[in-house]
Amino acid sequence: MLIGFVLLVSACGHDACDALPVSEHIYPTRKACEQMAERLHERRPNAVLLCGEVYR
Repeated sequence: MLIGFVLLVSACGHDACDALPVSEHIYPTRKACEQMAERLHERRPNAVLLCGEVYR
C-alpha cells in the first residue's frame, strides 16, 4: 500500500547508486515532493534530488 513520497538525494548524480533520504518527512503526493525538490534546487542547484515511493 502506497503511503506517500520521500525526497531523496543521490550522492553520485544520475549514475546507478543508492539515493539517501533527505529527511524522514513523507509527502502525501508526488507533486508536493517535487515542489520541495524545486525549492531545494534554488539553494543547492547541483544536488540531484528524486522523489521515491514509500510503501507500508
